[in-house]
Amino acid sequence: FATEFAVPQSIDVPSNGQRVTMALGQYEETARLAARTSPRVDPSAFLVAELAQPAGVWPAGPLQLYRDGNFVGSGQWMTPNDARLTLSFGRDELVRVQAEPERDNQGTGGFAGTRAERKVQRGYVVENRHRTPVTVQVLEAAPVSVDEQVRVAAQFSPQPGELAWNKQPGLAMWSFDLEAGKTARVAADYT
Repeated sequence: FATEFAVPQSIDVPSNGQRVTMALGQYEETARLAARTSPRVDPSAFLVAELAQPAGVWPAGPLQLYRDGNFVGSGQWMTPNDARLTLSFGRDELVRVQAEPERDNQGTGGFAGTRAERKVQRGYVVENRHRTPVTVQVLEAAPVSVDEQVRVAAQFSPQPGELAWNKQPGLAMWSFDLEAGKTARVAADYT
């Protein structure tokens, strides 16, 4: 297929191979902001903006991200596979995340000790130090059985909104609004 872009003004392109950058258009949309964390990987929260995929054709290329007028990073624009676009705007220093020590118990049971059981308990505490409410998203990687003889039972407190976040089995996500100055605790128990 072919895509044609109309440039609003005349552009001189030098013959020496120098790259030329030009604006093809502008897109404005209201994004949904959230402080996203994956405490088992990193106990930091990152500000992410989620918005609908822009209409039209946007070619791959460099992407610069600004937060409150300050440059926070660059990346490569690729057309998202999903209907939603997620952009990360760096750490949110005013959302504090603490992973509680993991409790891991193992034991055997059954006739002649043929059954093994393992219990894992995880908990996370999130504190909002902003002066306004913040949407918080906590990601949790739950164990997933790849063998029919191994069964995994999960209990969450509270129940996450998504149990297969981004269509990935075992990746649970709690999403909740946290008032200014408040804390919230989420927990997962696996057997």
